[in-house]
Amino acid sequence: MRAAGLLVFPPGTAAEPYRSFYSADRWESLASLFLETHHSLLSIPSTPLLHIALSAGLSALKTPSCHSAFASSSSNASSSVTSVCPICSTELNELARNVPYVHHTKSHVENDPVVLPNGRIYGREKLMAINVKLGTPEGKVRDPTDMSQLYDLTQVKKVFIS
Repeated sequence: MRAAGLLVFPPGTAAEPYRSFYSADRWESLASLFLETHHSLLSIPSTPLLHIALSAGLSALKTPSCHSAFASSSSNASSSVTSVCPICSTELNELARNVPYVHHTKSHVENDPVVLPNGRIYGREKLMAINVKLGTPEGKVRDPTDMSQLYDLTQVKKVFIS
């Protein structure tokens, strides 16, 4: 009977419940209800499958160094090393900012790992080679992902994996 009443009352009516039936909020709720019903009938997720797949792929590649201010990438002109990391590229960097970091169940540790005072771990040989390229003073070491910090070589500790 209320649906038939809509034929009698015009859209600008003050009579309830017909005034609320014609309100803009009602049309928005009907549109969202239609989409929910359509998606549930066809078993379509509310988030597009492309977004889900892209998020999973970006999360599988994202590491803490991807959003470092000093991360080496093809888009960083001051970088001495070129990276092929897709997360570091200008196209995907903003898209990947809110996805979680990758969680590897198998560890890939370099030979002779050392830890810097900021908690980052590197292979001693590679860390020293990078510091030679950066021109770090003798007896000092610089973190490649945070170049603002200069540490004394005595602060670098050997890591024993257990």
